[in-house]
Amino acid sequence: MGFNHFLKRTITKSQQCNRNWDLTKQISDEDLETMKTAVTQCSSKQNRVFYKVLVTQDRSKIEKLHAATDGFIVDFDKQTSTTNPQVLANTVFAFVHDRESSSDAVRTNEEYKLGDAGRSKTDEDRAIGIAAGYLTLTANLLGYESGCCQCFNDDTIKEVLGVDEEVFLLMGVGIGDKSRPRKEHHSDPSFTFPSFKKNIVVEMV
Repeated sequence: MGFNHFLKRTITKSQQCNRNWDLTKQISDEDLETMKTAVTQCSSKQNRVFYKVLVTQDRSKIEKLHAATDGFIVDFDKQTSTTNPQVLANTVFAFVHDRESSSDAVRTNEEYKLGDAGRSKTDEDRAIGIAAGYLTLTANLLGYESGCCQCFNDDTIKEVLGVDEEVFLLMGVGIGDKSRPRKEHHSDPSFTFPSFKKNIVVEMV
């Protein structure tokens, strides 16, 4: 199998959110350091800092984070919901608001005119998206599974993480439980999450 085939297969796999985990195993220190590189050395507008990343393998904290994610709607008519068990992974990465001062070193005309307001929310969102994408692909290339979560109780998540700043995204990375379908809820085997396909058009022009 050629490298391009391996890479395409891994990219395709990486879009799948994993919902249950083998907690008898753990991410190696070497792999964890590589993932830290992925979220810190990825692209951002003018290499600006828009976020910091908190990483935890503390099961007590992870369980509390998971408990605060009860927002996946099971039945829209009845408004019943369940938690997002991608957050129960072996390791959780939290992307948290963190910006250095633009006025310390102006890099764009926009920053010069607007000072600290010169960096837009659009640039921030893109930076976080790129970082999450780097982490997703890196984790999957290393043989792990992953899943992103933006549906959570903000105040509880901040309290668990010990931060006052906005938490943008939680991302679970770990070893999937190979004895179960990936969409089966980690702590509620009676529930299987839906899965959707997309068709993005790519054209040569």
